Amino acid sequence: MGLLRLILALAVVLEHSSQIFGYTLVGGRLAVQAFYIISGFYMSLILNEKYVGRGSYKLFITNRFLRLYPIYWAVLTCTVLSSVFIYFYSGGATWGKLNLYVEHFHSMGLGNFLFAVLSNIFLFFQDAIYFFGLNTDNGSLYFTKYFGNETMPFARFLMIPQAWTVGVELLFYLIAPFIVRRSLKPVLAILFTSLFLRILLYSNGYDHDPWTYRFFPLELFFFLLGNISYRMYKKINWKEIKPFFPKNAFYLMMAFTFIYSLLPIAETYKYGAYIILFALCLPYIFEWTKNWKKDRYIGELSYPVYIVHMLVLYFIDTVHIPEMAGGKGVSAILLSLIAAVLLNELIAKRIENVRQKRVLAAQIAE
Repeated sequence: MGLLRLILALAVVLEHSSQIFGYTLVGGRLAVQAFYIISGFYMSLILNEKYVGRGSYKLFITNRFLRLYPIYWAVLTCTVLSSVFIYFYSGGATWGKLNLYVEHFHSMGLGNFLFAVLSNIFLFFQDAIYFFGLNTDNGSLYFTKYFGNETMPFARFLMIPQAWTVGVELLFYLIAPFIVRRSLKPVLAILFTSLFLRILLYSNGYDHDPWTYRFFPLELFFFLLGNISYRMYKKINWKEIKPFFPKNAFYLMMAFTFIYSLLPIAETYKYGAYIILFALCLPYIFEWTKNWKKDRYIGELSYPVYIVHMLVLYFIDTVHIPEMAGGKGVSAILLSLIAAVLLNELIAKRIENVRQKRVLAAQIAE
């Protein structure tokens, strides 16, 4: 399902850049939550079939960290270096992405400064940052129902603002080994509790960003939906399933993703239909594509595309690159793909070799 993952990542790029000839895919929120379903499926798969036995929890967590952090830190380093370059390029007029830290270092206090810096480095709590504003008069943080209404939302101190979703993923990784291996009943209990909490909050006015997809207790629903999808996959007798079904599940989901924004249907209904169909089709899509080597490589580009695209957009705006035909979104997609290939070849592939050797060593030790 690598191609589908990459298309979802590009949907986020379009959300943050511009439409191409007035066209979008599924939008950022739906793309992110579809990723959560995929993550729930994959984590259920590897935790039940790959990371088993003594020491599996530590190996699983550290290998997931090795998958996410090197590319993230590479892009974070480039972001900081680009800010230093901008400082000298502008003759000291601005620090670029570091500007807020320079301006508010004294007013935000050492504790909040370290909170922002450490969250940028280690990813954890980046989702929580969206629930706070900074009082620049006394340097204190305060809870806010909607960060968009605040003069200084604390989220502005995130150097790679879209990486908050990786923070949410990390929270799921920490608890996944204790959930996805359990029987169906407790998983369904947690899933419906998460759904009930979402309905409860929505009905009480918490029906907007950041509650709609940055609040982990609500997003847990999508990860567990992926776990249900994995359980479906294991129940299906694939020897009796004709290729017609997996193949057409793949094409159906791809078509829905591409025409989603064009459908003259209320967003609520489209959104619900997409989530349900996505979870139902996922076992068939995985079965149809799991042995496609090219598809796997394409899928490996989805994470670096997602992490690097805001830096690419910042570069486009700073250097004033002329827009290509179709809008800034075209330039953003092309440059993000180029950067993703470089990150994958120079960093991800080498780290992947280390990860697989660690798994093999653990299996031999047993």
